[in-house]
Amino acid sequence: MIDFRFYLVTDRGRCAPRSLASVVHDACVSGVRAVQLHEKDLSEPDLIGAATRLASVMRPRGAKLFVNVSPFVDRDTAAILAASPGVDGFHVPDDPSLLVEFRELFPKLLIGASTHAPDGVRNAASTGADFVTFGPVFKTPAKSRGKSHGLDGLAAACAGAGAPVFAIGGVTADRAKECLDAGAHGVAAIGAVMGASSVRTAVRQFADAMGSL
Repeated sequence: MIDFRFYLVTDRGRCAPRSLASVVHDACVSGVRAVQLHEKDLSEPDLIGAATRLASVMRPRGAKLFVNVSPFVDRDTAAILAASPGVDGFHVPDDPSLLVEFRELFPKLLIGASTHAPDGVRNAASTGADFVTFGPVFKTPAKSRGKSHGLDGLAAACAGAGAPVFAIGGVTADRAKECLDAGAHGVAAIGAVMGASSVRTAVRQFADAMGSL
């Protein structure tokens, strides 16, 4: 069951010199209920260690932890993570075959999927994703030269999606309500929280704009 509307995606580079665990702690204390550990360059032991540290600060708040399926997450690593206390699921890239594999391997866990086209949203939902992120909706510094879908593209992706859709890509607190009005179940954010001087203030701004997290 997807009982959250705000999905925090980590980027430890943006929150330095603060530790990732301290930023996630402040976010969860402020009401964030779902976090994706998205550190694709971490080796297997470092990724497992990071997941353990995040789980320790998230579990007391009842927040869900998803681990992004990076190049270092093979079947054995995924099995270790899946058995770790506090890991609630995985988030797979825009790869239908990988989504099928993880859905079959972990039928009891929640599986999120990244998508970048309206058809991709519907395909991911029909393949077994419990929720999908769609974007980029707005231009972001990381994807300044790529295509952004805009609110019309988001609305098209949400229509008949078959699973909760989270808007991602340049989403700020000021834009969150527009995404919900376009049909999104919720929003996902990276820099707007990870790079904020006050994580707690940034999260409260999203909560005020959305009504609930």
